[in-house]
Amino acid sequence: MKSSLKPLKSASFALVVSSSVLAQDANLLPPTIVEAERIDDEPSAVSVISADSLDLFQTTSFSDLSGIVPGFNVVSADSRGYGQVVVMRGSTNTLFFGPPALGLTIDDVPLGDAYSYPSEMLDLSEVRVYRGPQGPNFGRNGPAGMVEMFTPRPTSERSTELSAEYGSYNHMGFALRTLGPLAGDFSYSLQLFHEERDGYIKNTFLDQHTDDRQSTGGLLNLFYNPSDDFELRLRFYTEHINDGSQRLSSLFSPDLFEDTSNFLGHTNLERYQWSLHSRKDFAWGKLETIHSFQTWDLNPSTVDLDLTNFFDTLSNIDQSQDLFSNEIRFSSQDDATLRWKAGLFQMAIENDGLASRQLAPFFVENTDFNIKQFNVATFGNITWQATDKLAVDAGLRADYHESEIDRIQTDPFPGDDIVRGDQDEIFISPVLGLTYAVTPSIDAFVRSSIGNKPAGYSAYSDNPALARYDREKNWSNEIGVQYDNSSLNLRVGLRAFWDQIDDYQFNQGVPGSSDFIILNANEVTSKGFELDAAWAPVDGLTIRGSLGYVNAQFDSYDDPFNPLVSFNGNDVPFIPEYTGSLGIRYDFDCGFYAQTSARVSGSTNFDAANASAFSQNSYLIWDAEIGYETENYTIALFGRNLLDEEYYTFINPQIFAGSPGTPQVFGVRLTTTF
Repeated sequence: MKSSLKPLKSASFALVVSSSVLAQDANLLPPTIVEAERIDDEPSAVSVISADSLDLFQTTSFSDLSGIVPGFNVVSADSRGYGQVVVMRGSTNTLFFGPPALGLTIDDVPLGDAYSYPSEMLDLSEVRVYRGPQGPNFGRNGPAGMVEMFTPRPTSERSTELSAEYGSYNHMGFALRTLGPLAGDFSYSLQLFHEERDGYIKNTFLDQHTDDRQSTGGLLNLFYNPSDDFELRLRFYTEHINDGSQRLSSLFSPDLFEDTSNFLGHTNLERYQWSLHSRKDFAWGKLETIHSFQTWDLNPSTVDLDLTNFFDTLSNIDQSQDLFSNEIRFSSQDDATLRWKAGLFQMAIENDGLASRQLAPFFVENTDFNIKQFNVATFGNITWQATDKLAVDAGLRADYHESEIDRIQTDPFPGDDIVRGDQDEIFISPVLGLTYAVTPSIDAFVRSSIGNKPAGYSAYSDNPALARYDREKNWSNEIGVQYDNSSLNLRVGLRAFWDQIDDYQFNQGVPGSSDFIILNANEVTSKGFELDAAWAPVDGLTIRGSLGYVNAQFDSYDDPFNPLVSFNGNDVPFIPEYTGSLGIRYDFDCGFYAQTSARVSGSTNFDAANASAFSQNSYLIWDAEIGYETENYTIALFGRNLLDEEYYTFINPQIFAGSPGTPQVFGVRLTTTF
């Protein structure tokens, strides 16, 4: 911190970032552990998980970020994101209709509800992770945090990479990645991929594997750069899913990977994104715009609810989501003493669905629904270097949000159940923090912020009063230190947090019916700590580790359908007690390399009562890879879950079923670049 700019960047980083490790100079450590570069085009620095770090932990899906980022976890039902729960420091989304606690953007394009988040990841240049409310820093509201993913941009020379992969369960993967200049001021980047494998679960009644997987997609970016200070970007992304049944097995099954269902489920899913981006640099700063349209279409998702051959209880869901968004950002010059960012954001989401549930041979419920959400927001953030050692970070966001529902359910009984309603609200989300440079290597910081998840409606309720849920408010506080010693090539971060969450949005079934609604638990407290470190002790060796502890409990939540039952003091479902990771890689001078990584997850409950039947004990997943790489090709042998650990990534108490985690798999990958 020898100049006024470096303390400013340090302050911004400490106030906004809660991910891996600090790096005042991106060249101090090898790329595999450069986790917190100072980002010049942001009003605040941000932690970065590099492409090499993603490779170190064999990260191929969004849920694979669990453990790498302390406090972050994805509860996956292996249904391509549908019904997944994304956790950040004790804040979560609900399964189907509630807004996400953790926002996600890909190439600055905001995603909608958490179930529309992609299951498989594209080839990424980096991932940026923020913890705590991020409303003043993004157009997309991040009431508990934000994840930004970026794909590689074109370079001055054309580059093409082909890769092929084969492994256990007849897994095959093919990918093409190419980027570079076109004629004139145009350039491009293109990714194409295809993945498929046989199922992990064996249906012993039908004598076949049921959860086969197949995905095909691509991403195209076209860039126009007539000058250094102006850019236009046209982006198109598509993905097509043709899967077998959801990966589910009965909790009573002696083998996690066997079931006896008499019905083969199926999942078809298509997603498309179109977006137009612009950037113009001026003497006073920078102007950026992002306009996007996205459509997500699940048609259908079918599941055998009893997972046996004795009954006919089935679920068939067709659901789609259309999202329009527009954002305009203004920001200061990168080298300004007082750095600022401001913007306007608009987002409209429309969900249409038809859910059919056969609960008995001649009893079928059909739920036809339309849910609309509209959001307009203004946001801004400033970072002021008050002294050579002290920096102040402040931000504010103002939201207008409205939602409406039109829903009808039909069943064999006379009369239809109709739910219609609309609501709107305005709310404010402030942020304030301080950072003090104790020494040139140590920063201490404190930050307090407010995050808001808007109110809305659930489609799976016959009662209009129960269909509506209220806004959730999170008062988040953190304190921590960051240590960066360039002479030792060592970075360590330690943070403690305390979040008070009012009207916590929470899923619960309605007794005596098939209704499944979102309620508001009065108070939840989430507290814990996060530790991460990166070290390059000798040439060729990189080490990265993290540990996060989260204690999220209901302070005030009584069962609304049974006043004699209180959940006070119980753990909030879907939140592991702790997560952690350790990755080690060594690159030999001759071109060979070896890397290994491990992730741990603490005990997790899947219902508010914390019943032992619906909980997952702690487990450890160990992966490894060896390979040989040259300038033009790489060959690698890899293994995942080498200990063949058996565990559930999701448990559904309503149907006494769970989604077992990936079993032990091995494979080989060949990559060529030209």
